[in-house]
Amino acid sequence: MALSSSMMDALKLLEPNILNSPAFSFFEFFKYDTDDLRNENLLLKKDLIERYKKSVRQKTNAHSNALKNDFDAFTKILDKLHLVDDSEDVLENIKWEKITEICNILRKLETSNEKKIRWALLFLLSKGNQIQIDDLKQLVTNFKIPNVDRLLEKIIKTETNSGLDVKFDGTKLVMDTEQKLTEHYIADAIEEKSRRSPGEIEKEILELLDEGSYSNQEISNIIDIDEAVVSRVMTKLRNQNKLVLSSFGNKGFRYYTTNCQNCPFGKTLPSCRKDAISDIVNAIKDAHGVDLTSQDFENVESNQALLNIKRTIMMSKKYTMTKLESNMYENFEKLLEMIVKNSISIKHEKNQKMPDVLVSPNISKLPKIFQIGLKIGIEYEIQLMKTLASKSKKEQLQSDILSKMIKDSNKILHSLDN
Repeated sequence: MALSSSMMDALKLLEPNILNSPAFSFFEFFKYDTDDLRNENLLLKKDLIERYKKSVRQKTNAHSNALKNDFDAFTKILDKLHLVDDSEDVLENIKWEKITEICNILRKLETSNEKKIRWALLFLLSKGNQIQIDDLKQLVTNFKIPNVDRLLEKIIKTETNSGLDVKFDGTKLVMDTEQKLTEHYIADAIEEKSRRSPGEIEKEILELLDEGSYSNQEISNIIDIDEAVVSRVMTKLRNQNKLVLSSFGNKGFRYYTTNCQNCPFGKTLPSCRKDAISDIVNAIKDAHGVDLTSQDFENVESNQALLNIKRTIMMSKKYTMTKLESNMYENFEKLLEMIVKNSISIKHEKNQKMPDVLVSPNISKLPKIFQIGLKIGIEYEIQLMKTLASKSKKEQLQSDILSKMIKDSNKILHSLDN
């Protein structure tokens, strides 16, 4: 989610160390302790300071002059951000909602070391496209982040993969992408991934898990929600018996699906299965003229798998309807073609009669639906080559070539199955 321009301007002006200063508690004071003042046009600073002294935001018994100086410095910051009109003794035209927005962002920044580093990068970017790593570390030194270098490398890798043009020699960063775009590459991840309500998030997660098994991490990536939020929602749903553990995956990840014995959508297991099969059978009949029966789905073990097949079949009809999808898939095909070409190479030694085909294990990371099409195409090609080979026994060389092609095709199929 992109940061608004006003929020970007605020973070470029505010130094990260503001989280360790009285200004942070003033932001919280303005957010939480001023509801009854928000219809007032003018507010006296001294009245606000007296109210602040009585609030829970006052963490220390600061000397009155020191507190007044800190508050004056804070209101000058608000004035620079055009959030108040600050005169010597009076504040007016207070933008309460914008101040609350900044407070919310600061609270999010407080909980994440990576976001603090992104903030420091943004702050330094506002002064030029070259950032000295020592300056960056100095800005975040009071946070005592133990792994600044690793987090910085992670940020650079993430944004480089997204298209940011950055050079890093270990001591400085040089950003060659246009300034405003660079700022968004660095700063947009500071914003919370979602502003959806807990109810909306629960619904999204349940709908996703009703079509397959996913880990917390996968759910976080798919629906673009912080993993900590996903974890809290998943715990709640498990306690309500709406989820079941599907299986364990790599690195100990747990995979969950909805609980068909306590369906969160109020369906019975048999009726859900019957409806899904009926929809799939009708869609395939309409689109391809192929007649299927419920017996063709006996090996599909779970309702979630059936619902996933149903969704894919239904979406395949949509993909042929609009210019957007047509253009998207034309270009998606080109990307997948590039991946396949880079995953399969031919090595031919001088003394070899036939070249060797080398298949990268990364080919198994292709989208599964694409793998299915690739496998079906290769298997059909193998059958065709076997037929040709059986009719070419008198021509040994041609038969050898066909046999080699069959062997290499099988090698690719084996790699897809890994």
